[in-house]
Amino acid sequence: MKLSLPSRLVLALLAACVTGLVLVPGPAQASGYVPISGAGSTWSQVAVDAWRADVRASGVVVNYAGTGSTDGRSQYIQGTVDFANTEIPFQNPPEPGQQAEVPSRPYAYLPIVAGGTSFMYNLTVGGQRVTDLRLSGTTLSKIFTGQITRWNDPAITRDYGKTLPDIPIIPVVRSDGAGASAQFTLYMQSQAPSIYCPFIRSKLHLSGSACPSVSFYPAFGSSKAQNGSNGVANYVSASYGAGAIGYVEYAYAKRINFPVVSLLNKAGYFSQPSAGNVAVALTKARINPNLTQNLQSVYTNPDPRAYPMSSYSYMVVPTSTAAPFNTDKGRTLSTFVNYFLCTGQQKADILGYSPLPKNLVEAGFKQVGRIPGAVSSPSIDKCNNPALDILHSAPMPNKCMKLGSSCTVSTTNGETTNSPGGTTSSTGADPAGGTGPASGTPDGSTGGGSPGSGSDPGGTVDPLTGAPAGATVTSAGGTESTAAPGTPVTLTAAHTGQAKAIGWVVATMLILTVLVPPFLISRHARRSP
Repeated sequence: MKLSLPSRLVLALLAACVTGLVLVPGPAQASGYVPISGAGSTWSQVAVDAWRADVRASGVVVNYAGTGSTDGRSQYIQGTVDFANTEIPFQNPPEPGQQAEVPSRPYAYLPIVAGGTSFMYNLTVGGQRVTDLRLSGTTLSKIFTGQITRWNDPAITRDYGKTLPDIPIIPVVRSDGAGASAQFTLYMQSQAPSIYCPFIRSKLHLSGSACPSVSFYPAFGSSKAQNGSNGVANYVSASYGAGAIGYVEYAYAKRINFPVVSLLNKAGYFSQPSAGNVAVALTKARINPNLTQNLQSVYTNPDPRAYPMSSYSYMVVPTSTAAPFNTDKGRTLSTFVNYFLCTGQQKADILGYSPLPKNLVEAGFKQVGRIPGAVSSPSIDKCNNPALDILHSAPMPNKCMKLGSSCTVSTTNGETTNSPGGTTSSTGADPAGGTGPASGTPDGSTGGGSPGSGSDPGGTVDPLTGAPAGATVTSAGGTESTAAPGTPVTLTAAHTGQAKAIGWVVATMLILTVLVPPFLISRHARRSP
């Protein structure tokens, strides 16, 4: 069939529009980043997965498998991943029954994000879920070594202030080599040695005074072993998990709005693993020269807000081009790290973590400079890191959260009310205690509040590189490029320009389709004999 001239013109115009639409370059085409892969910690995985999604829209592909800290370190040694995430350093000497971890590839530790190892639990009384459980470190140690086996145990009643039903406790532990297990056992080793040390010596058949912390938690009594943080959280929160309690990073409980234990601190207050309470606790952390952490003083921080089992996670980054790493991967990895050390920290509170303090962010930027092919890191002053604000505005605990208190704490929409006697009510998603700021007293009487988290830096920092908008970015190899002004990276924002272009093309197509044919047909008719 032979098309008329008007029809051919319209088709040509439409084809041109479609061609223009197809040729609009996507962010992945423009970026030129090569994919990288990592494995390890599930403790930090919620944050890492959120950050990976942010940068992927701009062509930065970071593959990550949450296989546990021990496996992540093992894969780094074997050269099957570019980087690893872990809560503890390479183990040499090793844990009992494990091999020494001695990587041949040069590496550096780089802090990722801070948080609290929390204790999810599944308890119902009179058809109502218990959301205000308070326990001491001593009681938790007895639960996770098999000395306390039922919820109506007198030790639990003393901590909680009420008697729970006579039902069995199901302790849920990790079956894989986990940083969470290592963090919990380090705490028990320090704060409850008379309970933990005989237990671990018996389970690992150790002699003498040996009392190691372990990544592989031994099975005992009625305990249930689950793989990964998701496995623990899923078991505890399931209908068959009635009576269960397990240890996970707070993010896993927060995202499903499940309650976690308020843990007794040195000041005699029961504290939740909120961003502010974690930030306060970590002011007592001692940082080793290689950036690993010494948490002994965190456990005994005398601030009434402190959450005792606070810590932070590391990334193990390569400092040479030994296989499988190279400088192209270094550009991708450093871009990703600069993003999460800067803009990414603004999401920490929302996700159930606490942002890294300024000194650790700056230390992380120094480690970035050791990655082959790295792009330069930004100035800390351009990052709008919320850590300082969260630390300064962390609310003092309500007086009803003090050990032995018998008054009520009812938390609704962030407002706390007290009354004598009764029970304490709070949810796992809210910090336990009052609303007073750091300058108040531990009675919740002074008003205040937490700052907003997850807010954008206002476009003063390039969201991907972390560099000031318009600044020159220099890689370790000497290559320079200009950081384009932008807003924090999101999956949708990266496509805004393309979406607008498509919109104009579609609009143009519609206009041409409606207006051009009648015009051409009319003109063609006038010229015809």
